[in-house]
Amino acid sequence: MNILFLTQYDLANPDFGGPVFKVRYLSNYMANLGHNVKVVTVDDGKDKINNLKDLRDCLHDRVQTIRLSTLLRYRAVTLNPSILSVAQRQVPLVDIIHIFGFYDLLSPFVARSARTHDIPYVLEPLGMFTPIVRSLLKKKIYHGLLGRRLVAGAEFIVATSAQEKKELVSSGMESQRIVIRRNGIDLSEFSNLPERGQMRSRFGIQPDERVLLYLSRLSPKKNPEMLMRAFAKLDLPRTKLVLAGPNESGYLEKLQRIRAELELESSIIFVGPLFGNEKISAMVDADIFVLPSTNENFGNVIAESVAAGTPVVITNKCGIAPFIRDRVGLVVSPNQHELEQAIVTLLSNTSLYKRLELACSDVAKEFSWDQPAASMEKLYKTILTRRQ
Repeated sequence: MNILFLTQYDLANPDFGGPVFKVRYLSNYMANLGHNVKVVTVDDGKDKINNLKDLRDCLHDRVQTIRLSTLLRYRAVTLNPSILSVAQRQVPLVDIIHIFGFYDLLSPFVARSARTHDIPYVLEPLGMFTPIVRSLLKKKIYHGLLGRRLVAGAEFIVATSAQEKKELVSSGMESQRIVIRRNGIDLSEFSNLPERGQMRSRFGIQPDERVLLYLSRLSPKKNPEMLMRAFAKLDLPRTKLVLAGPNESGYLEKLQRIRAELELESSIIFVGPLFGNEKISAMVDADIFVLPSTNENFGNVIAESVAAGTPVVITNKCGIAPFIRDRVGLVVSPNQHELEQAIVTLLSNTSLYKRLELACSDVAKEFSWDQPAASMEKLYKTILTRRQ
């Protein structure tokens, strides 16, 4: 097969998190099976030299990237005029298209070209159809002008969890057109874990201090503010709260003001984004990984924490929650009191903590990319077969 992937996120910039790593892994998986893969992505211009070198190093030789120059940017939405010519040239050359994301100015042009040349495409919204997002006026306008036709033309809509499928159905999409293909993680990255203490040493955390780790974008959707206030309310002795992740739209500044208001400058530590071995070291050094998101279509970073052997506390708004509940962590409502209780329970109940910790290695195997990637290939083949 000749496959075209389209993503509104810069494939060379790991700050965008899960969507970037998903496209990278699926590209390599399809290439390893002998398929030819082209990835149309944007160029956001950040740390271009180092990021491009990292991107070349991590992609299979059969994966070709086409980077679109960005004229203007508004948050995650970019204006890339060259998408018009790229769509006209590339779409007729492929068998199937996979569009990752929604609410962008790239997908409508690729989808229109696909319809013109009778090339099938699947659409994966990546959690962008949550009720809180759909309610925004600008998103409503987009959906009315462009999004409705984009959805209508897709062969299938891909959801990453049952929770996301439910949200898509509630938005008006037909249930029979929605397929679930969960995310995964690269388990090879966790086959040889770093020694404990590297992250603690780097950020001045003592070996006998306990660490609660939040590792995700600093975004209201991820709810780090509630975690900070829960941490303050608990007043845990010799415990640090480490918040790692890129700053989204200046939200870090608000969190820093809250930290000062709580008078916890020495106990709450902002460490910026962590990738690769630094990210895994942080997970290994943490006693509990906490992600109190108000909505998470899957939650790759949760699976990664489990693969690193660290029990988790997450909300039932994370798509991965059914895999986690009472197996390798505790699942709560996005409620501060429940969050506080779960953290205290894990820190005080040694036998429970040990049981969850010991289960991590077995449960992590369920998060391998192999099964969902193979299912995605099967979906592509099914689409092409029924169109013959």
